[in-house]
Amino acid sequence: MQSIQALTHPKSVAVIGASNDKTRIGGRPVHYLVEGGFGGPIYPINPSRDEVQGLKAYPSVEDVPDAVDCAIIATPTHAVLPAIESCARKGVRAVVIFSAGLAEMGAEGQRVQDEILAVARAHDMRILGPNCLGMFNTAANSYLTFSGTYEDVVGTSGRIGLVSQSGGYAGELVKQAKRIGLTFGSWITTGNEADVEAGEIIAAYAQDPNIDVILAYLESARNKDTLVAGLEAARLARKPVIVLKVGRSEQGALAAAAHTASLAGADAVYDAVFARYGAYRARSTEEMLDLAYACLQGVYPQGKRLVVLTASGGIGVQAADFAQDEGLDVAPLPEDVRAEIVKLVPNAGTHNPVDLTGALAHDPELYARGLELALGSGQFDMAYINIGVLAGMAYAAPRLLDSLTPVAARYPAVPKIVAVMASPEIVSAYEAGGYLSFGEPARALRALAGLYHFTQAWARPAPAPAAVAASMPVIPARKAFSEAEAKAFVAAAGVRVPEEHLVQDAAGALAAAAQIGGPVAIKVVSADLLHKSDVGGVALDVAIADAGQALDTMRAAVQGHAPNARIEGYLVTPMIRGGTECFVGAQQDPVFGTSVTFGLGGVAVELYRDVATRVAPIDRGEALELIDATRASALLKGYRGRPKADVAALADAIVHIVALAEANRDTVDTIEINPLLVFDEGKGVIALDAVIAPKADVAP
Repeated sequence: MQSIQALTHPKSVAVIGASNDKTRIGGRPVHYLVEGGFGGPIYPINPSRDEVQGLKAYPSVEDVPDAVDCAIIATPTHAVLPAIESCARKGVRAVVIFSAGLAEMGAEGQRVQDEILAVARAHDMRILGPNCLGMFNTAANSYLTFSGTYEDVVGTSGRIGLVSQSGGYAGELVKQAKRIGLTFGSWITTGNEADVEAGEIIAAYAQDPNIDVILAYLESARNKDTLVAGLEAARLARKPVIVLKVGRSEQGALAAAAHTASLAGADAVYDAVFARYGAYRARSTEEMLDLAYACLQGVYPQGKRLVVLTASGGIGVQAADFAQDEGLDVAPLPEDVRAEIVKLVPNAGTHNPVDLTGALAHDPELYARGLELALGSGQFDMAYINIGVLAGMAYAAPRLLDSLTPVAARYPAVPKIVAVMASPEIVSAYEAGGYLSFGEPARALRALAGLYHFTQAWARPAPAPAAVAASMPVIPARKAFSEAEAKAFVAAAGVRVPEEHLVQDAAGALAAAAQIGGPVAIKVVSADLLHKSDVGGVALDVAIADAGQALDTMRAAVQGHAPNARIEGYLVTPMIRGGTECFVGAQQDPVFGTSVTFGLGGVAVELYRDVATRVAPIDRGEALELIDATRASALLKGYRGRPKADVAALADAIVHIVALAEANRDTVDTIEINPLLVFDEGKGVIALDAVIAPKADVAP
């Protein structure tokens, strides 16, 4: 497939539907290209005019005497397909389609858009859009857009690249960024993404020497491989990707046949993909721009140990709270550093945060001395210095800057944020001296955490290529599976299940309990009943002598609650005690394929919703990371004197369940184990219940 070079760095541009009116959609790109200093030929296409905005016009792109690298289509919808066909005959390499009214309008629009794409593909021509605001690249003086953002960026040379699936949002973002001094070097809106997708733009930015920070506004991903490839290209290039992905409240996106569907909706899978490939998911525009600003400095911490220096104990407490919220480590100062600070300020708070007290009003250089002591210890990876109003006072401002600037120069690999309430000129002086500047501690510490996110992401090895385990059993295409059948497949995949006896009546239950030789659990077996306890289909800790009566009671309860359920029998198993109940569910996401969700099991999985999600492929290391991403991790690792659980066996079970789901991804939607009982260290795990939900479109 042709690269997008003709879009990002066109040699010549034709504007189909060009207008002599510089304010109209067809007139703006002509005006922008001319005024913006585009270096190649510009060809207005307008059959009604000989000249457009002082340039020679042509009736058709095919009438242009020279080669056309890129064309803009700014015509009514009905004229788009003929224009594309004309571009194809001319050999145009790329097209930007402003026109709307295609796939976003329904089936007929989709049909026409498909025809447009077919023509483009047949002639190796790339399409941006349709239904987009176009793009600009300031390094190439290329403004292929009708957006008013041109006026905000022309003549600038920003190092941020934006790709956005919303043109309106992209325009607003330029305005908001400008208010805080940020500019974009490239800005691309993808519209309907008939051809060029956001992931491909991210990959292009990863290779663009003029772009240091990549921002992405996403509503969806049309193609897993394209997005993943783009994110991975940026990760390997050590370029930060900051994503604002909307749609956190997507309801009904996944079927609710099993717990996984309701817990690991599509949004959780997006989170897993971003985490896997190193992107940072911002929760707001403010957060995205804050982190972009921090990343532009190009200083990423080697760890998460934070030192905080303030003149106020209250601000220090706030900073410590926010740092904990963001997962940063506000570790105590080394004893020798504390002793040196006491020499400087006898009544200073010398733990961390460091309170240098009101003494700073008389001796502003104390900030620099304290920072030098902390960073010189080698025990801190980042610093937050809250200077406040002192930074703007005439007597203190130069002393602060003159003393702090050399400290920054001595520790260039440590990101340092100052909070100053001062003029823009003073803020700029701190930035020139190697500091970032934020007025509010929560935003500052979130940005530091974001910087550390990228340090970790770039250090991880590339994800292993997906491989379907040949040893996994084949699950046939069926409408439903009973618990016994589901457990058989789980066992064949390498996850232990308990001894089981399938019986049909009270006599069988009594005989099975006697053979087991102790208290038993009895469960109804029915592919129609995913949650058996809701209909009285589970009896626990049943004595041998009571097994027959327990089965009869269960039969009556199930008949009363679910009279139409098909009953295949009853499972009698040993009553297994001890261990920690966990939940493991693998599910097929329509975009990203196999994902896995983990959390505490039993009723806790829905009550607390403390779960984490990852995407395949999964190895033991990633399974352990998945476990650590939940609060259940503390419980499993021996919380408050509890015995440590067999976390290694749990991780292996997760790997096996993901492999089983991957091997059967064409026929099975969900594989769920709840509970998966995790015993003490060295004693393994056992699946007490299992559910397999087939894909609706393949079950006979």
